[in-house]
Amino acid sequence: MNLTKRSKILIAVVGVIAILGVVGQATGVLAAWNDKVWGKATFTRAANLEGYARSTTAHAYTNRAITSGEFTATNATHTQANPGTTLIPSATGWTHASSSGILLLGTVSADGRSSATYTMNGSVVTANAASNARNIELFPTGFASVLNTDNSQYSASVSCSSSNWGGAVSTTAVAPAGGSFRVGLTSYTVPSANQTTTIDSLAAGFRVQGTLKSTVTTTAKRALSTLILDVDIKTAITQTTVWTVTVQFVRAECGIGEPLPSAGVQSAAAARLARLAPSSSSAEPSESAASSSADSSESATPGSESAASESESSSAARSESESASSASSSESEAADTPVAGQGPTTPTDVDVGDRFPVIATDGTDLGVATIQKIESTAPSEGAKATVAVKMSVTTSDTGGDGRLSSVAWDDFAPIVGGVQQASGRATAEGSPLPAQLEPGRTYTGWVTFTAPSAAGSAIWKAPGTAGFTFVLPEPEVPVTSMTSKPAPVVKAPETSAPETSEPAADAPEADASEPEDSDPVPTPEKKQSRSSSDDSSESSSASSDEE
Repeated sequence: MNLTKRSKILIAVVGVIAILGVVGQATGVLAAWNDKVWGKATFTRAANLEGYARSTTAHAYTNRAITSGEFTATNATHTQANPGTTLIPSATGWTHASSSGILLLGTVSADGRSSATYTMNGSVVTANAASNARNIELFPTGFASVLNTDNSQYSASVSCSSSNWGGAVSTTAVAPAGGSFRVGLTSYTVPSANQTTTIDSLAAGFRVQGTLKSTVTTTAKRALSTLILDVDIKTAITQTTVWTVTVQFVRAECGIGEPLPSAGVQSAAAARLARLAPSSSSAEPSESAASSSADSSESATPGSESAASESESSSAARSESESASSASSSESEAADTPVAGQGPTTPTDVDVGDRFPVIATDGTDLGVATIQKIESTAPSEGAKATVAVKMSVTTSDTGGDGRLSSVAWDDFAPIVGGVQQASGRATAEGSPLPAQLEPGRTYTGWVTFTAPSAAGSAIWKAPGTAGFTFVLPEPEVPVTSMTSKPAPVVKAPETSAPETSEPAADAPEADASEPEDSDPVPTPEKKQSRSSSDDSSESSSASSDEE
């Protein structure tokens, strides 16, 4: 009986211990779940994806003799901040606009139509823009038109899209297209993508000179297509510029993952015409190309016939070099036909005084430039020459790493026998270009480098471009004046005249027919002649005595 009780007690104790153990384990687990855990969770909204779609038509920037101004026929813009679609005025309508100066001087008129769309639907982003223009006319006076597009219409369009919030963007650009236009009696056509048509014609008593440039650019995030007319209108007789005008016939652009360009639509053409109103960053006021020719003419030293012949030979050499450059330019233009999104891939020949576009090989518009003047001097014949190039550079409004940010001496290379040579650093006498160029600004200054005297041309390889070649003038060698000492004068010793006795009164007169001997040096012949003469005189004297 006792054993039975003890067993029961033991079993009871073991059971209590087991229960306590189970409860203890359960309490630990509950404590772990209920312990405080200090942590932080932050929920944020991703930044809004930037993007834009913009269309501009008939945007004109004018600089008249008295007044200046700009206007736009139509403009439609959408960004991520105001997505939507705009069509001005309608799918088939046109908006007419014009701008003129005092007394209707310098009038621009055009019709335009713009459309722009920017939409965001989940991860899908779309940006499209199209630009159309027609009836573009330029009137220097109230009634005389120098440029007329007649019934031609012009168009440009771009498209940007992404299906993963801008991670990968598809960009396309349709090059500007349209019919021909007239300047006076001359008809011009729209250039192909990233090409330029040169304009030089007489119209209504004026000379119209300039360019029509087609620019097509596509990158990983944006697309641009534009057609820009840039002309100077001068009097036909005096060649005085009375009006300068830039007209963007059409302009369409889009971008996803990039902000709207900092320079607004209203400043796009102004950046290219900043040369007309230089900013404070200009290192030196612009000079005309005519002053370069005048300085070169004044530097010529009139003198001997040899100098004239050297001048003629150097002029002939330059003419041959320029002819060769023109021929090579024609060949390069025929061989290099860029496609949309691609710029020139071979060097472009440029002349002093001509304004030319600076286009990268990928089609990026870097701006415009003008080589205003070139000077070349050498310390002596055959020594290395110091070449000074005066340039006016207007940078485009393009930002980022691919823009034109500087023009340095090592961007230039002299060319000898068709081979580019390394240039050397030289000190500029005039105001140099600044070390850093800002977007949408105009700068004027000098770039100086050294080159072999035998170099007939040089190339400016702006970063990202195929380069621009130009003819170098013959190096000017300073003429050192040589002062020759006069030859010493040697005085001959004075010789006294031989004493001569006066002939007697009865002496026979000398025969007038006998010439005077101019050579007093005796010779055998002269001795024989004199002896025979003496004998004859003695015989005649003897005969007279006998008588």
